[in-house]
This record gives sequence, structure tokens and C-alpha cells, in this order.
Amino acid sequence: MPKLSDPSNRRRPLGPFVLAMLMFGITTTLHGLSPLATYGLGSLFYLLVAVAGFLIPAGLVAAELATGWPHEGGVYIWVSEAFGKDWGFVATWLQWQQNLIFWTVILTGSASMLAIGFGDAALAASKPYTVAVVVGTIWLTTWVTARGLHATGKIGILGSLVGTALPGGLLVALALYHVLRGEHSYLSLDWHTLLPDLSQPGNLSFGISTIMIFAGVELMGARANEVHRPEKNYPRASFLAIGLTVLLLVPATLSISVLVPDSELNIAAGLVQAVRAVFADNAALPWLAGFFALALWLDATGEIAGWMAGTPISMARAGRDGFLPKRFSGRSGDIAPGMLYAQAVVGSLICLFFIVVPGVQSTFWLLSALLVQLYVGMYLLLFLAAWRLRKTHPERPRPYRVPGGNLGMALSCVVGLAACVAVFVFGFFRPTSLTQISEAHYLLVLSVALALSVACPLALIWRRRWRAA
Repeated sequence: MPKLSDPSNRRRPLGPFVLAMLMFGITTTLHGLSPLATYGLGSLFYLLVAVAGFLIPAGLVAAELATGWPHEGGVYIWVSEAFGKDWGFVATWLQWQQNLIFWTVILTGSASMLAIGFGDAALAASKPYTVAVVVGTIWLTTWVTARGLHATGKIGILGSLVGTALPGGLLVALALYHVLRGEHSYLSLDWHTLLPDLSQPGNLSFGISTIMIFAGVELMGARANEVHRPEKNYPRASFLAIGLTVLLLVPATLSISVLVPDSELNIAAGLVQAVRAVFADNAALPWLAGFFALALWLDATGEIAGWMAGTPISMARAGRDGFLPKRFSGRSGDIAPGMLYAQAVVGSLICLFFIVVPGVQSTFWLLSALLVQLYVGMYLLLFLAAWRLRKTHPERPRPYRVPGGNLGMALSCVVGLAACVAVFVFGFFRPTSLTQISEAHYLLVLSVALALSVACPLALIWRRRWRAA
């Protein structure tokens, strides 16, 4: 096997800065902060659990796997090495499918913020408008991604800096300005609120799912073989992205709690509400709120571009092992065009789900719950694979290893697995904030959608076996 930094591998367009910004863009989004901000200081508890129980273990494990198996395919390769190609395909399918649902969720928030930011709150509830924004952005980002990793890297950097870091920093500055002016803060400083009410399963179902705000730290492992000196730059980029994520999201969440009362918070557009609250009687409001909304749309676009750089590559790699038709398995330069355009079509169809489900708000919650369930399934396989590979391939060169030897790896995997199991179990309880549908309806829709989602890769596995027989 050639060394990780072998110069004969010529396709290495990803430098450490671009890689870190793509990772930061993937793992960091301001869109999931509005629901979290309804818990006030209690949001710190959920964020702490998410960082310690998920983000750090997942980052450590992914860094070891990406440098130990730096081959195209990421999660597909890692899980296949541990449990066989069928399980590898299930893992990469879950990662890919939740990503398509995630597009609709994050872009729904962007559409709402654009409407509210430019002064048309009624438009935020319009289904045709929401569909137009979501589908249009999906295809725009697909077009950019099809131009190659250099184009994707540029939009990823732009989204990370202008779409995430800038509005996040501005939000924190506005909250400080608001408080220093002597205006009322809606954030309760009663330290008893640091621990949310955990007696309600609905609170737990939302709070624990906060870990999905940080999901995606493993994604660029699909392109570890295209990173310059991955043995050093991949883990460095991972931990830089994790650090930046924590430093930005904690104060940004509290800033929303300061500016908007939880009873009035729009879960899809609370960030723009917060900006409007500061300048409610100021002529600067129209352009500032509009700028903020556009920046957050760019945040979503950059994040989606990062996902598009990884998931089609993993699926195409699985396709070349017979799980998908050949037209979806090809590789052209540094993109997989068949999968890239196929996922744009599927993502657009998922968006049309808005037309048949009453209420954008309830659909937002249902899709969010489904993508969380799918993704924790993938992470369960990821943590199990990491531990198994330590046992079955101890001789494998690992330029980066989880600190602490086998005990450190075991601890990371156990903590990560515990977090994933908790998220999966409590994900079947309807969040207390979702009052538009009954608990029975919520459980039925989520269970059926999850069953259909898992049935798809199982059917393709059966097809592969049947064709090989």
C-alpha cells in the first residue's frame, strides 16, 4: 500500500485550510439554534452533552479511520472493512439519505428567514415559495459542485466565513449591544434553569437530538485520499473545525435567548427575529435583517456544498461494488456525476412532500426527526466499526490514533454509542413544542418513514445477491 503522503497520488486538491473550512461548514450551522434557544441557559446543558457525548468522540474516531483507511468512500470503506460490504452499504445509504432530507430542513429555515428578513412574514408560510427556494438552491449548489472540488471549496469557504462566522459573530455583538443599552433580556439568569426539565420525554427527544447540530464530522473522510498529507492535515482540520464550532454556537444560542422570548420564537426563522428585535424602531432594520437572511442562506448553501462533496463519492464507490446501477457509479475527475444529479432529483422530490403535509412547521419537525433517526443509525455502525477494526486490524498503520490506546478508543466508542442509542430511543417521542399533530400521528408517520428508508438499501442488497447468484 502506498504511503498516505505518496506523491504518486496526484489528485490531492484539498489543502488544510480548505478542508477545515469545509468541515466547519458541514458541522456548524446557525439554523438549528432557534429551537435550542427556547431552553435559555438550559441550552448550555444540551450543548455540553452534544459536544462531550458526540462531537468529540466522533471527531476522534473519524480522524483515526480516515488516516488509517484513506481510501475513497469514507464510511462505506470503514464499515465494510469491519462488518462486510452489505453493512458498509447500509451505513453510507443512511448517511446519504439523511443528507437529502437535511437539505429540505435547512433550506426551509433559509426560505423563512429570507421572507421575514425582507419584511414579508406571511410569505414564510407559503408552500410554493418554500418549494421554489429549496429546489432552486439544491440545483444551484449541484451546478457549482459539478464544476469540481476547487469550486466546491470556494463556496464552502464563502459559506463558512460569510454565511456562518460573520452572522454568528454579528448576532453575539447585537445581543451585547442590546444588553449594554439597558434593554430587557429574555434570558433568565436563574442558575436552576441550567438543568432543563428532563422528566418530560418530549423535552428529552428534542434536547438529546441536539447532537445532530454537530453531525458530519466524519464526512470528508470520503475524500481523505485527496487531502495533502492526510496523516497530519486531516486530524488538524477536524479539531480546528470542532473548536471553531463550539466557540461560535454556544454564545450565538444564548444571544437568541436574550433577544427573543421563547413563546414568540419561530423555530425556522428565530435568528432573523433576533436581529429585528434589536432594531425594531431603527431605519437600519430593512437592510440589516435582509443581509442577515441572505448570509444565512449562504450558510445553508455552503453546508450543502460540503455534503455534496462527500456523499455522492461514497455512494458511487459502493455502486462500483454492485449495489447501484452503473450509471450511478461512475467517477469523472473529482466528482461522481451520476450520483450528484440523481440526489438532486431525489432531494427535489422530497421537497415536494411539503405540498401534501399540512403546515410547514409540523413538516419541519417530522423531517428533522426522520433525518436524526437515520443518521444515528449510521453513527452506531461507525462507532462499532472503529472498535472492531482496532481488534481485527491491530497491525494497520494509523498515522493518527485516538489518545489512550485501546482504552481511549473503547471510551470514545462507548460514549458515542450511548449518545446515539439515547437519541434513537427518545426520537420516537413527540417534542413538546410540536402541538400541530397528535403523538399517535407523529409516531406513525415517523415509524413508517423510517421503515421505508431502511427497506431501500435492504432491497438493493437483495438485488445484488440475486444478480450474483
